[in-house]
This record gives sequence, C-alpha cells and structure tokens, in this order.
Amino acid sequence: MTGKLSIKSVLWILVLIVAAFSASYGLQKYAVSTKPDKASTPNDISQYKSWTLVNPTPVKMEFAVAQLCAAMGPHNPHRNKFISVYVNEIGKQAMTTQLTPTFPQGSVIVKEKLDSVESQSPELLTAMVKREKGYNPKSGDWQYLVLDGTASNVKKSGKLAECSSCHVAYQSTDYVTRTYLSDEARRQLK
Repeated sequence: MTGKLSIKSVLWILVLIVAAFSASYGLQKYAVSTKPDKASTPNDISQYKSWTLVNPTPVKMEFAVAQLCAAMGPHNPHRNKFISVYVNEIGKQAMTTQLTPTFPQGSVIVKEKLDSVESQSPELLTAMVKREKGYNPKSGDWQYLVLDGTASNVKKSGKLAECSSCHVAYQSTDYVTRTYLSDEARRQLK
C-alpha cells in the first residue's frame, strides 16, 4: 500500500459524503411534492424525440451518479441503466456549448432510462424544466419530473427532494450533471 487513494476510492468517499449530507441535511432543505403538477408540465414534453439528442449512443449511467440515488430509498432509478438525453431548442446552447452553463427559463432536458444499449423503448423518463426565478432557488429553479416511458403519464412533478438532493452537487453546471457528454463534446465546451 503506497498511501495513495485510487480514483475508485475517492469516488466512493464522495458518494458516501453526499449520501450522508443528503440524509442528514439535504432532504430538509427541499420541499417534497408527491402529486404530479400537470399544470406546470410543458405541453410539448411528449415531443422530446424531435429535440437535440445530446449523446448519440446510449451510455451506461455513471456509477458514482447512480450511487447518489441509492441513498434516497429502496428503488434506485439509475442503477445498471443506460441513458439517452435530449434537450429542447431553448436549452440546446447551454447544454452543448457552455463549459459552465446557465440554462434559460423554458429549457427542458429529458433523460430516457433504458434497460440496455439496444432498448428501443424507455422504461422511464426523468425530466428537468427550468422555471422562473424564485421557483426553486435551492435547486437552480429546476422543476423535476418522473414520467412513464411514453411521456403520457406524469408520476411525480415539482421540487422533488429525491432529485434536488443529488443535483445540488452540480451547482457549477446549473444543477445539470452532463456526465453523459462524450469526451469530444466536452472538449468543445467553452
């Protein structure tokens, strides 16, 4: 043993710190909405497949990010899943060109949860909608949504603690993880 920590060890330490923070403090900071707020759900969200596909090939959910959700309860929607991410025209520039993005109000990001790289139909969708200033200041004014795989049934919507407590770790990128960006796409961010 040389006394140096491996990257895997450092990631585990970070996961444990964030999980402990979320469990002891993070959840207290956020309002929890369990009823879908359909009035504030964008009407065009079901058209997300016509938006910009951020990662052309589905990518496996990054292990450290998936583990953040494990602390939130018995069902981890990210574990052993592949994702494809779409962004609407309003959020496209922030997502694809800005190193430290500021997403404008009206930006919508949809993440498909897929069982495998070959999956044609998502089992679940999660979405983020950038709302007006003051809507959710502790989470960058993002509204979080969980939808069925067809985008026709909103299961949860609002200032969801289970989403907010993980996304708070990505404050420098306007609470958006972007771990799914390819190396080439990352090099083009300015």
